[in-house]
Amino acid sequence: MKTSVIIISAILTFSVFFPFLYFIYNGTKNTSSTKKHINSLLKDNGIVYSLKDFWRKNFIGISTDNRILTFIRSDKNNSVIKNINFSDLKQCNVVKHYSKDGDKVVRLKNAGLEFIFKTSINPNYVITFFNIDDDLSEDFELQRIEKWHKQILDAIALHLNLKLAS
Repeated sequence: MKTSVIIISAILTFSVFFPFLYFIYNGTKNTSSTKKHINSLLKDNGIVYSLKDFWRKNFIGISTDNRILTFIRSDKNNSVIKNINFSDLKQCNVVKHYSKDGDKVVRLKNAGLEFIFKTSINPNYVITFFNIDDDLSEDFELQRIEKWHKQILDAIALHLNLKLAS
């Protein structure tokens, strides 16, 4: 009698905790494979980054000499790599779009950083950190946007001061 209760308890415990452990393992495996893929792309461009950040399937980094910002969005089929030179930038803005659904609740639709270039040859470029169509919930993306906005504004100001001094 005692062994059957122990066996049934063990089976129930295993059946409850196994799905959680499986999803955790699967998520870390996907994250590590994405990081390996992004790191292989970064080795090809030859830039060393002093400040970098990975989230979901994205990478953003600033080179050690504060001249280049690199953004990578990695998917299984293709990867988008964008290198932005700070000397070409005029301004960086935080962009947030909200939507109001039928229940009258205002929700964040997407958020990102918009880069405005000095010349009109380069069109404005938006790095999307959060999009409700791709992500089910906002997971510290707004804090990440504010952090990177400050870093980018500091790098732009550094390049403006360097040109004024020389």
